[in-house]
Amino acid sequence: MGQLFGTLQELRYTQSLPPELWQQCWSFLVAEDLLIVSSTCRSFRFICKNLLFKHITTTIPYKRTVRHIFQPRHDDVARIARGHRLLSRLHDLQSASGAREVLGLVETWSIRTFGSPATLEDTEIMQYEKACFPFVEPSISIFLILPSCRNLRVLSISDIHMEEERWSALVKIPQLECLNMERCNLSSTDKAMKLKVVSITYETHRDPPPIPPPTTQLISSLFNSRHLEKLTLLDLTFSNSFLLGLVRVGQFENLMHLSVVVPETHIDTLFAFLSRTPSLTSLTISNFSTMAKPSKPVLQSVIPNLVAYDGFPTLIPILFPGRPVSAVCLRMNHRTDPQASLGDPFGVYDNNVVCKALDDCSASTRVVHDLMLSPFHPTPDSMQDIVRIHPNLRHLRLDILRTPNINIGVDVEEPMSLIMDMLADTVQVWNSDNFSLHPVFLISGFLNWIANGHLPLPAKLETLHLHYYQKSVTVCGDAAKQRLLVPKISAAYPALHEIEMGSTRWWREGDRWSHEVLTRTQL
Repeated sequence: MGQLFGTLQELRYTQSLPPELWQQCWSFLVAEDLLIVSSTCRSFRFICKNLLFKHITTTIPYKRTVRHIFQPRHDDVARIARGHRLLSRLHDLQSASGAREVLGLVETWSIRTFGSPATLEDTEIMQYEKACFPFVEPSISIFLILPSCRNLRVLSISDIHMEEERWSALVKIPQLECLNMERCNLSSTDKAMKLKVVSITYETHRDPPPIPPPTTQLISSLFNSRHLEKLTLLDLTFSNSFLLGLVRVGQFENLMHLSVVVPETHIDTLFAFLSRTPSLTSLTISNFSTMAKPSKPVLQSVIPNLVAYDGFPTLIPILFPGRPVSAVCLRMNHRTDPQASLGDPFGVYDNNVVCKALDDCSASTRVVHDLMLSPFHPTPDSMQDIVRIHPNLRHLRLDILRTPNINIGVDVEEPMSLIMDMLADTVQVWNSDNFSLHPVFLISGFLNWIANGHLPLPAKLETLHLHYYQKSVTVCGDAAKQRLLVPKISAAYPALHEIEMGSTRWWREGDRWSHEVLTRTQL
């Protein structure tokens, strides 16, 4: 690497390619490597500067109590030191000669706290100078800097108490289009914003934030009906307040994407809001919702342009007829218990519900070409239902249920030994090709079943993604065995050009299949 950099320092090499191409090359490097490259020559320093400051992540090492600041425990010493270093850097961004140029390069900024998002009591702060608080000052200073970022378009905030002073700073950011807030306490404000993308996530209901529900003024200020294009509302504590407030705001003519958590008692409120979103094309119903059917008939004039649905099968007979839905994600862990509380992970899964849901999808005015099932119980019958009902699928994703589905209907003539094997997650089927046994509920066994004709796929399928249900990372190793199975699957399904199994991806160019280990986390 040192020899390469030494060669690149020569003037004829750095000037032989345009800066845009060098920027594309260095864009694949992490921040540490970019710093090394930037020290090789002036040209690379200029190029890397744009990349280094294009996306910024700031972590505030927050601590709630004064005792931990002036009588720190051993683990708090390093955190306090980080807080002082961060405060020093923020002051440099405010006062240094080149700060304005650097801030002008920022397009995405992520701000989060490490620790409790709760604020210190005013009585505690008044006893000491603010300069002694390395956890309070950075969260104040950083919001004073944001209005100077003239090209900042995406801002993500986590675990921050959004007071009036901070709202005022956000309003002054000239190009801000996207605001993501996770676990933030939202106080009221009358500062109107012109955001195209808004995401509010607070996926906890056990420890609700100690603030009142969002006011109508806050909702109308945050969600601009003329500019909003994409909205994500996954606030389990105040989801009902947000829905009721959105209905009162008015018509959202440009809203195209909506992701929302819906309490059972507010399903009518959801459809009242949907009637005000004529341009909506994508609707996602969160897993934390408790589904029910609306009390009134839903007109076909409501969301007439819907093309993508991600949610529970309960709403398919209502949303699909007369609408051009072609991409479907079915959440089969829907709640049927009316006593289930919002956010309760308990769900019901039944193979008959899957088959009916697949059949109901055919009511769409378009042929479904993209399908996801989560969770999915891998049996020959369930796969045959997919092929029979939707033979024209191009893309299929399955979140495999590793443990057997206890709600599956059991044939009275089925051997008890097989039922016990299912409950032990060790169902095995004899493979006549190599006289070996393969587990049904493992992705490796699922792939083997497909290769040997035990499980069918749609004939026109182009991509197949397999993951384990509710697993943050799905690791499927043993590339040697997969290398034998993939060509057999390809021969049976010639349109298939990509198979992804969690951390493993196979993709085809022409007749050759290539193997890739994915480094990103599979969600």
